[in-house]
Amino acid sequence: MANEGKQSKKARQPGQKSIKTRLIAVMVAVVSIPLIVSLAISYFSSTNKALEDAETSLSWQAQYIASEFNTVIKENLDIIQSVASNPTTIVYMEGTAGISDEVMIQMLQANDAILGDGNVIAIADTTGMQVVKTSGTLTDVSTREYYQEALKGNSYISNVLVNSITGDRMITMCVPIKNENGDVIGTVQRNYSLAALHNLLADKTEDAFVADRNNIMAAHAKMEISAEEEYDLSGTPYCAEGSGTIVDKTSFDTPLIMSYYEDDVTGFKVVVSTDYNKAMASANSSAMISIVIGVLMLVAAVVISFLMAKSFTDPIMEVNESLAQLADGKFQTINKFTKQKDEFGAMVNNTNTVIGKLSGIVNSIKASSDTVETSSMELSDMASQISQTTEDVANAVQEIASGATQQADEIQSASENVGNIGDAVVDVQSSTNDLEGLAGRMQEASEASSASLSNLQESSNEMTGKIDEISTAISATQNAVTNINDKVEGISSIATQTNLLSLNASIEAARAGEAGRGFAVVAEEIGKLAEDSKNMADEIRKEMDILLEQSKAAVDAAESIKDSNGNQQTALGETLQSVNSMLEDIASTVGGVQRIAAGAETCETSKNSVVDTMSALSAISEENAASSQETGASMQELSATVTTLAESAKGLKDVAEKLNQEMAFFK
Repeated sequence: MANEGKQSKKARQPGQKSIKTRLIAVMVAVVSIPLIVSLAISYFSSTNKALEDAETSLSWQAQYIASEFNTVIKENLDIIQSVASNPTTIVYMEGTAGISDEVMIQMLQANDAILGDGNVIAIADTTGMQVVKTSGTLTDVSTREYYQEALKGNSYISNVLVNSITGDRMITMCVPIKNENGDVIGTVQRNYSLAALHNLLADKTEDAFVADRNNIMAAHAKMEISAEEEYDLSGTPYCAEGSGTIVDKTSFDTPLIMSYYEDDVTGFKVVVSTDYNKAMASANSSAMISIVIGVLMLVAAVVISFLMAKSFTDPIMEVNESLAQLADGKFQTINKFTKQKDEFGAMVNNTNTVIGKLSGIVNSIKASSDTVETSSMELSDMASQISQTTEDVANAVQEIASGATQQADEIQSASENVGNIGDAVVDVQSSTNDLEGLAGRMQEASEASSASLSNLQESSNEMTGKIDEISTAISATQNAVTNINDKVEGISSIATQTNLLSLNASIEAARAGEAGRGFAVVAEEIGKLAEDSKNMADEIRKEMDILLEQSKAAVDAAESIKDSNGNQQTALGETLQSVNSMLEDIASTVGGVQRIAAGAETCETSKNSVVDTMSALSAISEENAASSQETGASMQELSATVTTLAESAKGLKDVAEKLNQEMAFFK
């Protein structure tokens, strides 16, 4: 039988290891799967966010470069349009006032000095031949597209050109000169060197270029393009119509993020690019750090899962080992995990209790079987002598009477103990009443908290509305600043024209001689006032640009506050839901306390019934003591049953021997 127990124990060991393995696997899966999913989501969101930020930054940069280029073009157009509309120019082209070429050159030089970029203004007649120029050789431009468009009455900006005299790459802006009847009597043109555009791109960005309407590269931030070089970008995705952002991983040595923006004045395309790998490097670095941390957390989760599984299975294995020993007839208690304050500790202690009780019962049965065997032998011997031991039996009956009296005393003591239990039940009732009151107060406090959270949520909703109003007001301020900027541009243009008028007035005063000297002084002062007005307009425009950037920052801050307030509203809603759920739990607790109070009352009633029963038992024990006095009279009947008792003693001896053999299984 001992071998059978060992075999049973060995047969169960693989199952125990399988339970531990499955438990570890389940716990690791529960912890690791959400963690792995979270890491994957974090990685993709960080890379997507980095790409979006890079594209947004490039888009703003492309618009900014286009705006700077647009400003330069508009300044050139404003200058040549002011020259074309100047009465002096019109009179010169009509040849009615005898204005000399030197006067016109002086006027053109004054306008060139306003921009101060080294480029020159030229005026051509209706044959296409330049008649006056700030400096340099007069040229026939009749075949030039920009001249032909201006002769039709249109202002025009050329694509990339190469100056036939200097060999410089440039673009040319040309506007018509019209008389009072609106007829075109000549053109005014001004060149813009693409070397200046290269310097502009190099100053404002690291990697950008500008392409003309024919998709020919005009200038690049990283290189100067010579007259012999021509880069045709036709068919490239970043020279598509309109504006946009692309990721190009195949056209260049390194993948690039490219944002393109079409200038609305020239139709030229401004393209800004950045290294895709550098833009994504920080995101990839953050993602790798998150993955490393996640792996470390996963390892920690596996270790914790193993320890937890071990803490679950070790007590079960100890209990199984004890039960295996019990199946082998051995009473082996568990010495480990007895102080563990959980269900496993309770299971171990309960197993030890069962084993202890079984051990006591088996020992008692062993002792009883020995006693039965001995008693049966003695009973067999006493059966032949019972007739002579009547007096001994009478004495035994007297002892029974004494035992009955002692039993009555013990029942009385038990009755007193039951009374003590009743007092304890009363104390439990009192504590239950106190607990019921405390639960009620907790319920009232939780209801007050729920109301406060509701009020706080309403206040948060009102705050969201106020933030929307602030954002609207800031946006209105931003629009107003933009309008002011436009007005300042107009003031600057007026100042420029006023300066030209002053110059014209000076010319007329010079022609008038001594009589126009005072008029020349006034014209000079007007010119100074015009120059001061232009400077002040430039300063106002700079301040407006700063205010516009601050307004944009304020709008972004208001949006951020609005998002944070929305998150707070969500958190308040979840908290309010939790408090309402807690109110339901407290209500359940109050009901449970009331049921405990009812149970305590039932215990009080049962205690009274037990006391009454104990009193009745005490009276019965006293009656038994009196009855035992009468037992002596029945001894004669006992003699008649001795013969039957002797036969039964023999059978009892056989049963005792069999019981001893079976009890030998337990060690």
